[in-house]
Amino acid sequence: MNKNKILLALCAIGFISCKDSEKFSDTEIATRYFNMLDTSDYSQIPVLLADSLQTQEGEYTSTYSQEGYKELLKWDAVFDPTYEVMDIEPQGDGTVKAQVSKLDTRIQFLYEKPFISNYYLSVVDGKVSKVATEYVDFDAETFGNNRTKLLTFVNNKHPELNDFLQDQTEAGGQKYLKALELYKNQPRFDIGKDLLLMNFDCKTDVDDLQAAAGLLTLMTSPNFMHMHYHAVAGTYGSQEGLYVPPNALFKLAFATNWTDAHERMEAAAEKVAQLATTTLEAQGDIWIAEAGQSDFSAHVVKALQKKLPGLETTKRIHIVQHSDWNEEVTTPELLDFVKKNTDYNKIPDGNAVGNGTPGFRTPGYTEWKEKVTDSKLKSVWELAVELSNKYNGQEGRYNNEAVAENGLDFSDLSEVCWMLKLEDIKDTEEFFERYAR
Repeated sequence: MNKNKILLALCAIGFISCKDSEKFSDTEIATRYFNMLDTSDYSQIPVLLADSLQTQEGEYTSTYSQEGYKELLKWDAVFDPTYEVMDIEPQGDGTVKAQVSKLDTRIQFLYEKPFISNYYLSVVDGKVSKVATEYVDFDAETFGNNRTKLLTFVNNKHPELNDFLQDQTEAGGQKYLKALELYKNQPRFDIGKDLLLMNFDCKTDVDDLQAAAGLLTLMTSPNFMHMHYHAVAGTYGSQEGLYVPPNALFKLAFATNWTDAHERMEAAAEKVAQLATTTLEAQGDIWIAEAGQSDFSAHVVKALQKKLPGLETTKRIHIVQHSDWNEEVTTPELLDFVKKNTDYNKIPDGNAVGNGTPGFRTPGYTEWKEKVTDSKLKSVWELAVELSNKYNGQEGRYNNEAVAENGLDFSDLSEVCWMLKLEDIKDTEEFFERYAR
């Protein structure tokens, strides 16, 4: 009697098991697998995975038990991942192909955008037995640069965290998260030691005139009035079009604290390199805000390499660029040079709001007239706007629509804000609320 009951129970279990394996198609099983990753639902591991799971990423292959894979998922969950299945279809022979977007804290830092990957899942007897991952249009340069920056920081400042990359356990994930937090919270610009160079191309957009006024506004505020900075005009690249003469404005705004590189780039680069040498020899770093192209910066770096042969330029000279177009009209070999010989940082475009940097391009914005009350600042802004209106769209120059619509565009200042960790400034209005005086 008992034997019969046991036999019936075993048959029932077998029947249910067969039904479960047939209940979901391979595509449905693959979909449930990504839902498990997205929700970190470890209870689904024995339901969805074979006893032994093989993973493959490029030439790297690993094999996990269910318990071992659970540990990996716990590591993954530390970074709060989001998996989005963009497309999924069976390939035959128990293989399902899925294109998936993944974003988490770690990927946002290293890659600055979601990973898009093709996953190939092998399903055997209703369970996933192999997952092969193929990255789509992988940006190795961005990933590698950010990874190197993080590793260098940890090695130099927090060696106690040195094994954070290899430890793919939950505790290792927490260590990785700590490294990211420490890196993000470190000061970028050292106000007591570093030098800011802001290079304005002034060709052919008038926005540099207003960015110069914005720079003076920031540099004369109580928080930053002791910063060492220097402005340079005429640092253009290969773009066509007429120059926007800034001399009257720069003299009013910066007195003698600026250099004219227009039609004299080599001589100007030597002068600026000498200024930079003083800072570097005093153990400060050089920070370059590219309100234009990087041709002039390349000449400065080359001059510094001659003056200071032992200088580690990739650690001591930092370039910040926010514009794709500025890169496109930088002489290609010079852009390649600065990317290889400096700490080159490409940040989100300062023309837009809500992308991680301030958006300082605002058509129709005139409230600055009431907010700026300091007589010197007011005269600088008035001249910047007057010259902008005079040259905007004239004689083939670029027509800046924000300026044409009685507004402001000082988007290049977003680079200086990034250096000073002021990325939380939303837009033009908030900038004047904080720093106008």
